[in-house]
Amino acid sequence: MNEINTHPKTGFEKIIGFFNDNLDVNHPIAIAEVVERTGFSWSFVKKTLTKIKEEYDGFYFEKSGSTWIMWKDRDHIIKKLDETCSRFLDESGE
Repeated sequence: MNEINTHPKTGFEKIIGFFNDNLDVNHPIAIAEVVERTGFSWSFVKKTLTKIKEEYDGFYFEKSGSTWIMWKDRDHIIKKLDETCSRFLDESGE
């Protein structure tokens, strides 16, 4: 039996997976749809989306009128990196 990825997924991991697997690039959806499709509570989804926005690149979450919307600008949202190659390019240009 393969031991990789056999642990139960957390709610956070399930929501990340939902966005990576089900959300079209640059196609916003409302938080109500995320709640409906994932089965998580509105408050849990909003708290999780706020955390994703802070910690991941390629993901956007904001209020539009009276509705919270979110979208991604790439196929898979990725964890923000502390150190990137662009930092070295900026330093070498001096």
